[in-house]
Amino acid sequence: MTKIILEQITSIKDLLLFSSAYKEGLIKLNISKLAKELKKDRKTIKKYLNGEVPKETRKRVKYLDEHREYILEVLTDKYQSFDYIDHLFKYLKREKNIACSRTSLNRYIRNDTLLNKLFKRKKDMSFTERFETNPGVQAQFDMKEKVRLIDKNNTETVITIPTLTLSWSRYNVRKLILDTKTENLLEFLALSFEEIGGVPHELVIDNLKQFVEKPRYKDNEAIFTNKLIEFAKDYNIKIKPCMPYRPQTKGKTETQNKIVDQLKNYNGKYKDIYEMHEKLEIIHKEDNDNISQATKLPRRFLLEKEKGDLSPLPRKEIRQKYHLSLKEVHVTNESLISYKSNKYSVPRKFIGLKVGLTVIKGNELHIYYKGKIITIHKITDKLLNIKDEHDLKYEKEIKTKERTTIINNEMRNIKYD
Repeated sequence: MTKIILEQITSIKDLLLFSSAYKEGLIKLNISKLAKELKKDRKTIKKYLNGEVPKETRKRVKYLDEHREYILEVLTDKYQSFDYIDHLFKYLKREKNIACSRTSLNRYIRNDTLLNKLFKRKKDMSFTERFETNPGVQAQFDMKEKVRLIDKNNTETVITIPTLTLSWSRYNVRKLILDTKTENLLEFLALSFEEIGGVPHELVIDNLKQFVEKPRYKDNEAIFTNKLIEFAKDYNIKIKPCMPYRPQTKGKTETQNKIVDQLKNYNGKYKDIYEMHEKLEIIHKEDNDNISQATKLPRRFLLEKEKGDLSPLPRKEIRQKYHLSLKEVHVTNESLISYKSNKYSVPRKFIGLKVGLTVIKGNELHIYYKGKIITIHKITDKLLNIKDEHDLKYEKEIKTKERTTIINNEMRNIKYD
């Protein structure tokens, strides 16, 4: 009988067909032979013959399955970049409002062969000893340079993000800039101190050429630029330069530089430079509102406690001289501004507002709104200078007769203070 049954079955589940007859004693079977042929344990064979079917493992529908296609899309995008799982998690929270934990996302990606292969995990196993400071004593300054961001028109913008980190509270101040001249960096420091409501006793800096003429070495003190010396005197702050090739000295702000890598998550999605500012503000706010791994408390909460230990700000007249000097102009209804009788476009959202102009390197016109750079133009002799991303429906090449009409329209829109 055992031989006949073996000829009729192809899997252990087929034994269920004979379970009723076996239990009623109508057939006798060689359990050991069945177990050997089916390559199963004797106890398992008996269970099936007695009709005891093990419960099948239910195929679970994972919460993140509904987002898998989107995760796959962003990880395969030729512009978007994710260096850390934490950056991907925060991006999905912002864009898709996912409700799972960071650990769940990490496990989901690691268990998915394709997603795990696409996600380039970077580990830094080096150890750096922490040096803690008292409230109000120290701030660290550093820059994340040459961050390449790409807008919807495939235009690449190379930006720099200066960061000031208070060593005790870990509170951060960040800003997007395009030009790293000394005046821009000093303005950033001045505005940062205004934001935190005071001045720390010392500032740790890297050996930037904008600030340091000769780096610090073992037996030699650093030689600072005159502009930095004047700034330190005005703000009554001690400057402490790092040793060359020793970034651990300002490890707190070095760590914070990783945060701004999240801007690359939106590559290929940006409308313009102004949206880059907006994304940085969102990322920056999240960072300061979140709990610091070092202190186990929110940075913004600790800042309020640290403010009382900061030195007071210098008087307004001193602070003002470090603010960027801009020529204020009005944006016309055509979304244009005037510079030396020629017109330059800005995004439509600034129509009717006042913006600030400054010339960089002699041939670049930088246009600001409320301290944020919103667009850049090459200075030309053309009457109209319009960028494609500003989506203005003007012809770039204008006939002589049309020039007079445009100039007359612009003259009517000029507002005199």
